[in-house]
Amino acid sequence: MGMQYDVKSIHIATSGLAVGYRTRLKGAVISPLVTATRYTVFADDVSVTGTYARSTTTATITAVNHGLSTGQWAYLDWDLGDDPYQVTVTNSNTFTVAVPNTGGASGAVVVWPRVLLQADSQNATAYSIVIPGEGILAETGIRAFTDANVHATIFYG
Repeated sequence: MGMQYDVKSIHIATSGLAVGYRTRLKGAVISPLVTATRYTVFADDVSVTGTYARSTTTATITAVNHGLSTGQWAYLDWDLGDDPYQVTVTNSNTFTVAVPNTGGASGAVVVWPRVLLQADSQNATAYSIVIPGEGILAETGIRAFTDANVHATIFYG
């Protein structure tokens, strides 16, 4: 394979849809603005809605046909802290995640089950991520989830 000349980039300062069509994630530059643990997640633009029930440090999520397997990461948009979580699957409609012993006992959740790339930051030093080969296929587009104190530039094509 020769050099790809049609790679594009987009700068992200807030969470949202970055690319709205099938593409490949090629890389990213993560630019934290503060020293603290922050997560930046790039996911395929497919979500499943559901509900959760928290019992101390475990949350059980019910989301019909979530498509996850035990050990995978999913991005959860809910009132317990929008972050990536590693899942333990109970069945095709239910999985659990470990959570802090704070927050609501139950509520609504949006599950983004196809995490393409998760970037963790702990200090205010920018860094690059290069994805080898042809990149990571985002079948329906790239949705970015980033903290207000982290900017990112993604490369796709």
